[in-house]
Amino acid sequence: MRARLHLRRSRPASKDVVDEEAVRRTDALLHKLPEREWTVLSDVDRRHGVERVLVGPGGVFVIASHKPAGAGARVRDGVLWMRHTRDARADRPGVAINRQALEAARTLHREIRTRTGRGPAVHPVVVLWCEFPQRVAESSRIAFVHGRDLPAWVTHRAVELDEPGRGEIVRALRAIAPAEPAAVRHVPRPRLPHGPRRRAA
Repeated sequence: MRARLHLRRSRPASKDVVDEEAVRRTDALLHKLPEREWTVLSDVDRRHGVERVLVGPGGVFVIASHKPAGAGARVRDGVLWMRHTRDARADRPGVAINRQALEAARTLHREIRTRTGRGPAVHPVVVLWCEFPQRVAESSRIAFVHGRDLPAWVTHRAVELDEPGRGEIVRALRAIAPAEPAAVRHVPRPRLPHGPRRRAA
């Protein structure tokens, strides 16, 4: 069972359920990433609400998945705005989501540089599972991506890391991840059956 972070102020139960659903949906799409090129790490930085870290040719990404309750979301000037009603004037900024993702990226960057001597950019990505007409909204600091667009978005980015560099970073992240069996893993691909199984004699 995955350990839970105990906060001073507990969140409503419905919010916990929604976030877990968002994480599951993001994980399902990560199956589409080529496992020889992309490594998925879990629970590297729980303090900032980051569920996954991706390391691949396109770089290092911290992933925070959200399924906000309400009418949808939009991004303006690099800040996420949450729409709880159909009235755009009632939008509220999701400042905490921005801040957590940015801080997680800065922390991870420092850890990697300390352990490897490399200073790769660590890209904070907020994956949204809600009405998000922009689909992808990037600024110089953070990216917001609709969940269904995540695999295409990460795989079509310019190459930042070669294979030896990726391996070195993954080893460094493995060293700081919690000591859990699933702390570092490759995303498994579902296997299709090759035919009816033979019954044992």
